Amino acid sequence: MASRYLFTTRAHGVSAPPFESNNLALHVGDDPHSVMENRKKLAHQIDVEFGRLFFMTQTHGVSIVEIDESSDASALRECDAMITQTPGVALAVLVADCAPLVIIGEKTSAVVHVGWRGLFGGIVEKVLERFSDEPVSAHIGPTICGECYEIGDDLSLEAKKRGFTVGQRSHSGAQVSTKQTLDIPHSIISILRSATGARVREIEWSGVCTLENHEYFSYRRDSITGRQAGIVIHGS
Repeated sequence: MASRYLFTTRAHGVSAPPFESNNLALHVGDDPHSVMENRKKLAHQIDVEFGRLFFMTQTHGVSIVEIDESSDASALRECDAMITQTPGVALAVLVADCAPLVIIGEKTSAVVHVGWRGLFGGIVEKVLERFSDEPVSAHIGPTICGECYEIGDDLSLEAKKRGFTVGQRSHSGAQVSTKQTLDIPHSIISILRSATGARVREIEWSGVCTLENHEYFSYRRDSITGRQAGIVIHGS
């Protein structure tokens, strides 16, 4: 069976406002019982045993954890990427503006949490190294878009030095002001093409901006909010 992936929305869960309703994160202040119910519903939806659905405590770093047959899904994992070669294992990355990246190879699957710190730290490249010479497909789920993700001038300058995709956003009012922006999804796409070359079979971004689309959680829009997930179910 081939590996499968999906990206969840904020709908069809049991969490109460402001986490309504399909919040999958335990660290945002939601009722833990509601979160666990949402996670169990997710496991049922993707037809995976609950004990084989793995989440991580993300740190905006570049740590990668490998999941195998001996791994305990209830254990705490502080990292920003998980990778596996074990069939039937599901890996989940939680986001509310950062990019959920799923990478699928012939023998290996991974999920990656990509915010600006991870992007600058090289987490995408570090995960790709674990795929060796495997042909891969890469899928970027709903994330804040390059027109909405405003950053400071210092970060913009560093992003330009590194070859990431940057832009500008104008605000009208008594005076027109301009803010620098960072395009994380297209920066990821550039890294993927550069790092994988002919090995890449497919690269896609959903095109959905979490800040603009209220079907998704957005930390920049709401501050106190839940988290949706990007998930890969590793096949045989």
